[in-house]
Amino acid sequence: MEKRAFPRALSAGVLVVAVAAALLNGPAFAEIKGKCSKAVGSFLTENTLDNDGRTGTSRSLLVLTNGGHALRFDSDETGAAMDSRPFGNSAGTWRCDGVDKDGTVRLTATMLDFTYPDAEGDKGQIARIDMTGTYAPKTEVMELKGTLGFFPMNAAAQKADTLAHVWEPITITLRGARIELPAAPSSKP
Repeated sequence: MEKRAFPRALSAGVLVVAVAAALLNGPAFAEIKGKCSKAVGSFLTENTLDNDGRTGTSRSLLVLTNGGHALRFDSDETGAAMDSRPFGNSAGTWRCDGVDKDGTVRLTATMLDFTYPDAEGDKGQIARIDMTGTYAPKTEVMELKGTLGFFPMNAAAQKADTLAHVWEPITITLRGARIELPAAPSSKP
């Protein structure tokens, strides 16, 4: 009987669902309460990457949970930060760094994902994004800016100071708005 490998997209999808299920079903890292909880939700973002003067754009879905989890699903329009390697979806954590007088939530998010080996012989790597920014409840706009770095698979990429050791950091900016629900259906007597 012939052995068949999972298609790359299916394998990545299964991995994302497994990671998300583990994150969402496990104990909360830190429950987000009070005015900070206004940043909890799902956002459609426009992303800008600057890789040493080479720029690219993409779109992504960013999810911040009440349990302090951050999930990001990127459209990969930039081709893994402007190189040929495909990459998976990101998962990590976020925290509230405070709330300004006007209600603006200041936050920090860190997410990890993986690049996959390609036909050119590039090895898979761990990608890490550290971002800080704001969510303005009045406009429902999220703005985050940070650094993206790539590391070998055996790196301790979960460590807080990991990006201090990145060889060629890439600047990434996310700007987006909360995904709105349609109006609730009217109830019929």
